[in-house]
Amino acid sequence: MDFPKHDFWDYSVALYGKDGVAPACLALQERHGVDVNALMFCLWLAATGRGPAAREALDAAFAAVAAWHAQVVRTLRPLRQRLKFGFEPVDAELVRALRSRIQKIEIDAEHLEQLTLAASAAASAPARAGAGADDQARHAAQHAACYFARLGAKPAAEDFAALCVILAAAFALPEPALRAHLQRSFA
Repeated sequence: MDFPKHDFWDYSVALYGKDGVAPACLALQERHGVDVNALMFCLWLAATGRGPAAREALDAAFAAVAAWHAQVVRTLRPLRQRLKFGFEPVDAELVRALRSRIQKIEIDAEHLEQLTLAASAAASAPARAGAGADDQARHAAQHAACYFARLGAKPAAEDFAALCVILAAAFALPEPALRAHLQRSFA
């Protein structure tokens, strides 16, 4: 598929590819059902100077993609995972090829979700320059806390560690500063 170019997608792909970010995101997904696209949205809003976003604006953005994520993205993932080790007696090469196509469709579905999230951000708060990395990280932690509250998730120590890895990759700040932002935001 051809998608319109958008800096949210580019930001997410670059951040997800940094050391430790993918495993940290997947751990949060497994433990709490975190939508990685929504988490990336929390960070991107802050990184582009759209923070701190109002809770109502965040809730509206998350609500706008909830059905899509649940009914499309989350239905593709288990199918792709099920095919990871083949499907006897179907030819293993054909199963691998199908799994690869499903993975591309899953990524396209996530891309559509991100475009929808980004459209909600553009409508509620335009990007602005000026916030430093520390303020951006604080805003990202506040956004993440709002998202976790929406999920009804109570982060444990391992979740804060995962969030620190992600925030460190996004904002290049020392771990103690990031942990402090997270602890204040989730308090």
